Amino acid sequence: MILKNFNVRNFIFILIFLLAIYLRLDAYLINNSFFTDEILLAQNIFERNYAGLFLPLKYFQSAPYLFLVISKFISSTLGINELCFRWFPFISSLTSVVLFYMLLKEYFKNFQVKALGLFTFAISYPLLFYSQAFKQYSSDVLVSIIILFVVSKLENIKLSPLQYFLLGFFWLICVMLSFPAYIMLAGFFAAWIITRKNLRMLLSLIVPFIFSLFYYVYNLSNVAASQYLSEYWQKGFDIFSAGIYKLNFEFLFQYYSFPLLFLILLVAGFCYLYKYKRFYFWNLFSVTLITLIAAFLKIYPFERRLCLFLIPVLILISIYPLDNLKDNIKSKLLLFAALIFFGFGYFNFAKEYVRGNASYLRQDVKPLLRIISSKKEGENIYLYYGALTSYSYYSKIYPLPAAIGAVYPADEKLSDKYMISDFNRLPAGTYYILFVKGSWTFDKDLECAKKWFNQNAEILDEYGLKSASLFKIKIK
Repeated sequence: MILKNFNVRNFIFILIFLLAIYLRLDAYLINNSFFTDEILLAQNIFERNYAGLFLPLKYFQSAPYLFLVISKFISSTLGINELCFRWFPFISSLTSVVLFYMLLKEYFKNFQVKALGLFTFAISYPLLFYSQAFKQYSSDVLVSIIILFVVSKLENIKLSPLQYFLLGFFWLICVMLSFPAYIMLAGFFAAWIITRKNLRMLLSLIVPFIFSLFYYVYNLSNVAASQYLSEYWQKGFDIFSAGIYKLNFEFLFQYYSFPLLFLILLVAGFCYLYKYKRFYFWNLFSVTLITLIAAFLKIYPFERRLCLFLIPVLILISIYPLDNLKDNIKSKLLLFAALIFFGFGYFNFAKEYVRGNASYLRQDVKPLLRIISSKKEGENIYLYYGALTSYSYYSKIYPLPAAIGAVYPADEKLSDKYMISDFNRLPAGTYYILFVKGSWTFDKDLECAKKWFNQNAEILDEYGLKSASLFKIKIK
C-alpha cells in the first residue's frame, strides 16, 4: 500500500527541501564572528529605542524600519549574541524556499523545470551566505518572492474598494520590510498599466505612497545625500559598464561559469514569456528595467548584495524556455545551454562544499578575543582601527578587559602613519595588538606594523587568521 501511494516527484521535492534546510541550518549554526557591517548595524539597535530606529542610522548603515524593529525585539527578548541577531534572516531564508516553490507552481507546468528552479534556489551560495548574516538581504529576497506570488494571484481576480485598501496595507508591510519592494511594486504596476488591467488597482498604492513620502523625508533622503555611500556604491550606478554585469554575475552565481550561456537563457526567457505569458513578461521585464533606471538615477545601486532580491527573478526568466520546449533544433540548443550552465554550477558548488571551501566566514575575531580575555595583570591591549567596532560589540558579550583604542585617521590613505605615530607613543611594556580587517588599507597597515615590531619590539606570539591577526609584543 505504501509503495502504491509512493510519488517519486513529491519525494524529489522533499529531498530538495531537506537539502535547503540542511545547508541553511549548517551555515547558521557555525555561528561565525560578526563582520564589521553586522556589528555596526547591531550597534544602532543597542543605542536606540523603537521610535529612534525610524530615523537615519549611524555608522553608514541603512536598513528598513520593520527589519530593525523585528531584530531589536528578538535580541531584546532572546539575547544579544550573533545567533539571536541572525535569527530573522535565517527564518526569512527558510521561508523563501517554501514560497519560491509555490511561485514556481504558478509559473511552470513541467515537473523537471520546477525541480530545476527549486534546486538552483536551494543551493545558491549568496542566499546561503546571507541566511546567516545579520543584514536585511535575506528578507529582501523573501519580500521579492511574496510580491511576485501575490501578483500572480491578482491577475485574474476582482477586488472591492475595501480589499484594494487592505492590499495597500499589505504593500505597506512589504516596503517597511524591504527597500527593493519599491522596485518590485513599481514593476507590478507598470505591467498592470501596460496590459490595460483595471486601474482601480492603483487605489492600493495610496497607503504605501503616503508612508513612503513620510519615510523619505525622515530617513532615506539622508542616505541618498551621503557622500560616503555615493562613492562606495559608485560602480553600481554605472549601468553602461560591462564590468558591473560581470561583477554581479560573479556574485549572484558564484559557482557558475559561462555567463554568455546565461545571457542566452535570459534573452530566450523574455522571448518565451512575451509569447506565452504576456503579463508575467511585463512584470519581470519592468522589474529588471526599473532596477537599472534606479541605478542610473543613483537611487538604488545595481551591485552585488543589493541585487540579491533579483535572484528569484533571474531564475524564473532563465528556466522559463525549458517549460515550453518543442521537438526542434532551437529547443535542443536551449536545453543544451541550460544543462551546461546549471550542471557545471551544481558540480562546482558540490566540489567546493565537500572540500570545505564554501566558507561563510568574513572576520574570524572570536578565537583571538578568547586569547586576549586570558591576559595577565600588567599586559596591555591596543586595538587597530578595524578592531575598535569588533571589540566594542564583543565587550557586551564577553568579559573583555579595557583596551587602548587607535586614533582613527582623518585621512584613511595615511592610516599607516597614524598607526605608527600611535605605536611610538606607547610606553614600555607587554601588549596584545589586535588587527581586524575593516578597511581597504588593512593589508598595507598590517605589513607596516610587522616592520615596526621587528625594529622596535620583541614579538612574543603571533596569531594569524583569515581576516584578523593578534600580536603579543614587548616594547623595551
